[in-house]
Amino acid sequence: MTSPYFSAAFFDLDGTLIDTGPPHREAERATLKVFGIDDLAEDHPTTFGHGVISGAQMVADHYRLESADAVLSEYLRQWKRIASEGIELLPGVEAAVRAIATSEIKVALVTSGERPYADGFIKMAGLGRVFDGSITHDDVSNLKPHPEPYLKGAELLNVDPIKCVVFEDSIAGFVAARAAGMTCVGIGEVALAAEGDEAPDTAIATFEGFDISNVRPR
Repeated sequence: MTSPYFSAAFFDLDGTLIDTGPPHREAERATLKVFGIDDLAEDHPTTFGHGVISGAQMVADHYRLESADAVLSEYLRQWKRIASEGIELLPGVEAAVRAIATSEIKVALVTSGERPYADGFIKMAGLGRVFDGSITHDDVSNLKPHPEPYLKGAELLNVDPIKCVVFEDSIAGFVAARAAGMTCVGIGEVALAAEGDEAPDTAIATFEGFDISNVRPR
């Protein structure tokens, strides 16, 4: 399992390790109902992968709501309600993360979510002894697609960006990883369909059967 190419592996959280896409949309839908909007518009903005603060601003702007802070507060309330019912790790995630972590590759979480959210996930998933650290919204000035989150991750683990591999599920994440000079493995339908500068270096459907030794640097 040990890769001769990488010193660190960075994992996005939402949509990469846990299936937060559907509950995220459910939380947005419930939030908008509080503001008198019955359902998501056909041209609802793609907020997934941009962080909850930026996402709340995008929703407020799109639906012409006066206060992004009020949208954020309600979204977080709805998210907490939905998350309390349980969110499952995506197929193959635990085995892949643990296999990478038991090799000589350092492992860290890099998410646009806030620190309590990231720490809560690590605890919930029982991976406290697996991750060597994490970078969250609270640690950076710029969120993905800016490369800062991943460059901060490399700094945290004291590794060269060129020796890092990133696991992501969103265009914003793919772009951020490439801008940081890191190899990017995209997970899921968005990764498989992405083209050109928005595409990851490698795309896989799920983590099931994943072997890091099959990944080559960009």
